Amino acid sequence: MAAETNFSLIVNHPQKTIHYTHTGVLNKEEIGLAWTELLKMEEFTQLKYNLLTDYSEAYFDMAVSDCDLIVNFLATLEPVLKDKKQAMIVSEPRNTALCLLFESEANKHIGFIVRIFSSRPAAIQWLRQ
Repeated sequence: MAAETNFSLIVNHPQKTIHYTHTGVLNKEEIGLAWTELLKMEEFTQLKYNLLTDYSEAYFDMAVSDCDLIVNFLATLEPVLKDKKQAMIVSEPRNTALCLLFESEANKHIGFIVRIFSSRPAAIQWLRQ
């Protein structure tokens, strides 16, 4: 039986970031639910807050083609995402591979500046630059 998926979104006003943490099994539908909530947040859509995404305790249950679907969806949000930064923390090799694919496509097609990290301090430092 698969582990329960869970996510949280916490606004950090001093750092002007939204901390998005996802644990458990993660599929494209769960990512869609999290993005639906993100898009309701003024800090994300209007105030240009960046995104610190922690997938270090998640396991991606997705195919490579699901990354394409996610990028295509996010392309519709280009006015919100262009020049915004997302630091993604991952630990599992399979998650890293999928995130690297997403990073490349998001940067190239949307102008969404995504970077992959293995530690939270490095991710936060990059977002502050």
